[in-house]
Amino acid sequence: MLKRTYGPAAALVSCLLAGGTLGAQDARPNPLAAIKALKCSFPISAAGSWKEGEPQAQVKTGPLLTFQYTEIDAAESTARVIGLASSGHVVAQLFGANLHFLDMRATGSLMLTTVFGQESRDRKLKAVYTRADYLPISVPGFVNTPEVSQHYGECEVAQ
Repeated sequence: MLKRTYGPAAALVSCLLAGGTLGAQDARPNPLAAIKALKCSFPISAAGSWKEGEPQAQVKTGPLLTFQYTEIDAAESTARVIGLASSGHVVAQLFGANLHFLDMRATGSLMLTTVFGQESRDRKLKAVYTRADYLPISVPGFVNTPEVSQHYGECEVAQ
């Protein structure tokens, strides 16, 4: 009978699947966990579209997109958004070095903001805002297509 030995590879896979890490674990708390409010601004965007069935992208500068997150509680996965046409309540999730805000609407729209745990300049955090929307309606003379965009900028911690 053939006997297989998996050794170190099996230990590594088991450790990764269990969520552990090799070596010492970083016991420092994630500084993003303490953030209660953010003011975000996005001066540059990329918009996606389809022309004759082919996907296309266009980079745009301006207009400046700004909004805020308040009442952020990453431990409870909650936050409020101000400045976007929204219900106000969004999901806040802290994963790794990133703080994510998820806003899903009954119409099928999805907005996702990721605030990275890395400063861009002036103590502001790098951030990206992504929006995807499609509402299939039929209006004579009008072709409705999915709307997608991604905006690049930063968020500053607010009081």
